[in-house]
Amino acid sequence: MVDPSRPATVALLLAAVAIGCRGSGRSRPAVEQPDPTPLAAAPAAAALALPDVNGFVSGVSSPAPGYVRRTYRRGSARVEVTLARMPMSPDDYAGWVKTSTASFPQAALGLPAADANGFYQCTDGPSPSCDLLIQLRVGVHLELRGGGTSSRDDVDALARGLPLRQLAND
Repeated sequence: MVDPSRPATVALLLAAVAIGCRGSGRSRPAVEQPDPTPLAAAPAAAALALPDVNGFVSGVSSPAPGYVRRTYRRGSARVEVTLARMPMSPDDYAGWVKTSTASFPQAALGLPAADANGFYQCTDGPSPSCDLLIQLRVGVHLELRGGGTSSRDDVDALARGLPLRQLAND
């Protein structure tokens, strides 16, 4: 960092500016500057989509900016799945995993723990139910919420039918 309180530093800076600004006394010919090259557009993120899943009646997809939502039914279970982009830094993902593993029952997603984490939010009572929340290291988030109608088996079967491996590699 330059210390402007030092006279030698100020003198050196002024000399550099004077030398850089000194011209030959002749006017320079006008040079037409080329238009800057436009930056290449960043590749568009793949469109978010939720597939039909065997064993479930799939509702209509409802896309919105940044996410897509779809309802799946099986028996009395009605599970709404939301697939969204939720980018995380490596530290944010590590924090997610730390909180998830310390506080909630973990889901077996069939992916390496470094790539994906999922946990259940379950209720007890006469009609126990479970939801499943999944975060992929690549910045994709899924919520499988049954609103009290889904069991752990329901959300597990539905998760197995979703393209988690493909999403984790995008």
